[in-house]
Amino acid sequence: MKTIFRKSFSGYLIVILILVVLAPVLVFNTIKSKFNSTAVSNLTRTAESLEFILAAELEDDPAELDSIVDELGRRLNLRITLIARNGTVLADSEQQPDSMENHRTRPEVICAFNGTVGTSSRHSVTLDRDMLYVAVPVEIGDSIPAVVRTSLFGSDLKSILQRIIADIAIVMLVVLIAGLVIAWFFSRSISDTIRNIADASRRVGEGDYSIRIAPCSITELNRLSSDINGMISRTDELVEELSGKNASLDAILGSIVEGMLVVSSAGTVVTANMSFRRMGLAGEHEEGCGYLDFISNNEFRDFAGNVLNDGILSGEIHSDGSVFSARAAEIPQTDQFVITFRDITEIATTARIKREFAANASHELRTPLTSIKGYAETILENLSGEDRKYMRTILRNTDRLIRIVDDIRILSELEHPATSLDLSDVNLADAVNDTIEFFSGKAFDKGLELIIETETNIPIIQADRFRIEQVLTNLIDNAVRYTSTGSVTVRIGARRNFVTIVVSDTGIGIEEEHLPRLFERFYVIDKARSRSRGGTGLGLAIVKHIVTLHGGWVRVSSTPGSGSMFTVGLPVESTEDTAS
Repeated sequence: MKTIFRKSFSGYLIVILILVVLAPVLVFNTIKSKFNSTAVSNLTRTAESLEFILAAELEDDPAELDSIVDELGRRLNLRITLIARNGTVLADSEQQPDSMENHRTRPEVICAFNGTVGTSSRHSVTLDRDMLYVAVPVEIGDSIPAVVRTSLFGSDLKSILQRIIADIAIVMLVVLIAGLVIAWFFSRSISDTIRNIADASRRVGEGDYSIRIAPCSITELNRLSSDINGMISRTDELVEELSGKNASLDAILGSIVEGMLVVSSAGTVVTANMSFRRMGLAGEHEEGCGYLDFISNNEFRDFAGNVLNDGILSGEIHSDGSVFSARAAEIPQTDQFVITFRDITEIATTARIKREFAANASHELRTPLTSIKGYAETILENLSGEDRKYMRTILRNTDRLIRIVDDIRILSELEHPATSLDLSDVNLADAVNDTIEFFSGKAFDKGLELIIETETNIPIIQADRFRIEQVLTNLIDNAVRYTSTGSVTVRIGARRNFVTIVVSDTGIGIEEEHLPRLFERFYVIDKARSRSRGGTGLGLAIVKHIVTLHGGWVRVSSTPGSGSMFTVGLPVESTEDTAS
């Protein structure tokens, strides 16, 4: 493979050789043509001058005429020939006229006797040499009695041209040598700069960002070198910045307690943090292999497969008595997934203990509270005055304790992992009508209007009717309890794939700051007011759990002083998978 120096120098060499060959040829041909033209012009002017002199000597003695021609030829360093009309040579500066053949047929002589200047370049038979001839007519009056011919020896012309060729050759040799030297240095400059650029690129590719390309005398290459140096500097800055970010990222990933795994959509493990390895989830294979080989635990391997194949992004993993919360998210524009595993065994155990405690406590408290209530009611019948007032307070708080215990028991049942729904076809309009009857007396006592609004063609849903009635009971009970005047309205409608239940009232309303926490257990806005109205702080938590078990949603909006509106959405399709 040729180097850039060889290619560049070869190109310059070819151009120089072409110029060295063609230029002398063109110059020599031009000089030769010009020289011949000059020689013909000089011979013509000389012949014309001699014509004026020799015209007056034509009548002289031939010997004297030949002597004059000899002297003129010697002085002018030319061959001069005087030719008569019949072609006889009258005089010649180089030969005896008597020994010369008739010249009537010579081309230049023919032209001259025709009244024009004749020229010819040919081999002289008389002298046996190459000659350049110019002949002009000798005009006397209207006649041309003779022709004057001047000529130069071809050898003289050749010697002059040979000297010119030698000079041109010397000049071309100097030009060739100078051109080769300049081409060598220029090609070397280009190749060295390009070699430096290639070397810099190679070293940058190897991670050496300290390299810089030296300036070049060629403007374009110098600009290219400067641009590459700037690019290397910027790349160095970016690499340092990226290295710092990677170091920070490694430190962050190393400090994360949760195990973290990054997997490509093709199933290749990109990276895993130390927590993942400390959990004992990584096998003997290194990063870059498939997740089936990298993950040693079957349950975790199955979850990763569900993320990649089914798009499942969350779940719980139970393995060897431990519980892990698994979450996955797709990394934008990378076609990769990050999966985190958090050991929630302690949290799950604590939650289980709390559920069991709540269930056991509510069960154990229910019996003595019922007994207390029964004895209090019996005693109340035999009391009067202030004692009766105190006993009623005892009964009211006993009822509140019983409701709290019942709500705790219900919550414990709903939160238990084994809880399932008794699904059946449920007509929400019938459920609303049956539930709202329980509150008609209470609403009448407070002067409230209970309104039911049902859209047409409400679909039958698959739901647990008992649990749905618990939802309606809690929502309507709250609406009646916290509404002093006006009405409580229950609307049944349909929205896309959900049947909606909207319970609205014209009560005191709820401040916006309380809305995000409204469905937390035991969260009450005004504890004194809640106790006075018999609230437990668990009703809305029960509502949310039941709706979530059905695969639905619940939302609230409220304006203080104007009332509140709770909206429940229950899916039309079966929720059997969700409930299980």
